[in-house]
Amino acid sequence: MSPEPGATAAAGSSGPGGAAGGLPLGGGPDGDRPDDLAGPVELLDQRFDRDSLVPLRNAVAAHASRLGVTTEQVEHIVLVAYELASNAVRHGGGHGRLRLIADDGMIGCAVTDEGGGFRDPEQAGLLRPEPTAISGRGLWLARCIADSVEISADEVGTTAVARFAIR
Repeated sequence: MSPEPGATAAAGSSGPGGAAGGLPLGGGPDGDRPDDLAGPVELLDQRFDRDSLVPLRNAVAAHASRLGVTTEQVEHIVLVAYELASNAVRHGGGHGRLRLIADDGMIGCAVTDEGGGFRDPEQAGLLRPEPTAISGRGLWLARCIADSVEISADEVGTTAVARFAIR
């Protein structure tokens, strides 16, 4: 599957494996997943808006699955990426940028936008929203599913980074 229009698979660092900048795609000795990643490898760098959220989901799924992680983990990464990107579209100026990076046994999904952010980004999404709440579930779901979520905001915009241990 080719990356979506506007997407790039970055070269990353060179190393053993010969594919995707040293990332041994297709796995280690058991053929299921890489034994280690030779430094940070940018898997995907894609700008998005409301009309490109579905192609973004497809691109995240394709690139995450190349790491040989479980189907369930790919689904988790896709869900969190979609929630973060949807928040960027809704609250961050209508568009954003998603980067998917593998490094040191982790997959990072960073979403940036040009929104004003939160008064207290460290607290955003920590509390479960009320069942009748119209919104507010995206960051809460991301925090429940990812191994860690960090949110920062400044005068330029907001960045949310979700990290997943490669299993």
